[in-house]
Amino acid sequence: MPPRATAFHVTGPRYFQGGANDSRQSLTGACNGLAHVAVGADRRELLGLGPLVSSIFSSSRSPHCIHVHVFREGESSPQSKEAIRRIGRGSITVRALDSERFLLLRNLSSSSALNLARFYLPELLPETAASVLWVDADIIVRSDVHSLLAGLFTGANRLSPLAAVARDQDLVTHYRGGLERGLRRLRSPAELALDEAWGYDMSAILRGDAFNAGVTAFNLRQWRAEKLTQRVEALVPALQRLELASYRGISLPGGKSAAPSSQVPLQLLFGRDFQRLDACWNVGGLGTSWEAEELLPVRVWATQLHAWWTGRLASGCALHWTGGDKPWSGHNAFARRWYTPAAKAAAREGYDEIFPPSDAHWSDRDDPELLARIGILAALVVVVTCGAFFLPVGGRWVQPQLWLSVATVGRTRVPG
Repeated sequence: MPPRATAFHVTGPRYFQGGANDSRQSLTGACNGLAHVAVGADRRELLGLGPLVSSIFSSSRSPHCIHVHVFREGESSPQSKEAIRRIGRGSITVRALDSERFLLLRNLSSSSALNLARFYLPELLPETAASVLWVDADIIVRSDVHSLLAGLFTGANRLSPLAAVARDQDLVTHYRGGLERGLRRLRSPAELALDEAWGYDMSAILRGDAFNAGVTAFNLRQWRAEKLTQRVEALVPALQRLELASYRGISLPGGKSAAPSSQVPLQLLFGRDFQRLDACWNVGGLGTSWEAEELLPVRVWATQLHAWWTGRLASGCALHWTGGDKPWSGHNAFARRWYTPAAKAAAREGYDEIFPPSDAHWSDRDDPELLARIGILAALVVVVTCGAFFLPVGGRWVQPQLWLSVATVGRTRVPG
């Protein structure tokens, strides 16, 4: 089935930052359609909710036309509901997710259930909601989501089931050695519960564009009309039977490698048929972490260098901390400039009362090898520092002022 989606472009971040008394927040004019945004967060991600929701409203010309739906672990307090009313920037609904209500969410951890909740947005949101933008909790929004959603799923793209930012590589190239290797073992799409009547074939799937599901717009009308949630419910168990529910390199909630991923079903079902968003709407890699098998954090340094060289963060509409080093960890390299200002603004506006930090559960101790890696780096720093003051020559250690004055180190004579 040939792709029928074309790109929706946004020129870049649009800043409409303002405090609680900003005159824009008192707008009561009619909306050209209500924009729905959804996010799911477990206790490890609750710290990101305030900055995320605040950034959504602050970056819009029409915050009164945005309704944010937050699905979280645990019930909200009465104080949270009062804080929502007091802030009054837009509509916010916070509720716990009833996992037992939905087939794929039963018997899963809270982290995994919240990750898969996006498949049930057609049921979780009102029937009047024609589309919704799903954003992960580790994101800061810097452009107008109302304008984005208003331009999606129209004209030639009216039948597209979702919209996302396409990666530079196709599915085979991007997931080489992981998902791709497993897919090639399959004899037919029937093993993945991909009915031939839907127009799927394995070669088409492997040629599909890879994308990250952290910022994804869902065409709810199309999902309801084609019963796409039922297709996902058939696909996920098939992936689990074939041990393709997750793969190396994917970010899974709670670090549970056996947990089903939301990324894989979306990629397989719609990799050839999704509307392309401008790349600014998912600038990822900001949470690239120092992996246990790495002697030095080379990938982290490379990410920082690439971001500085390309300037892509400054033009980002949505900054995404993909990886294990989340912006609220306290040591993320990009947080100080790009996340901390949003977190401080959220605290001033009262979002800490809606999403109390005391409800969150986040600690570097969740990463048991972090201290070991820090110890390795500290030891290397000590070695390099000592090397700056002493140099071994002829079996003896010579101070710098002795060997720097000699043109050839090999000819240095050690006194005594």
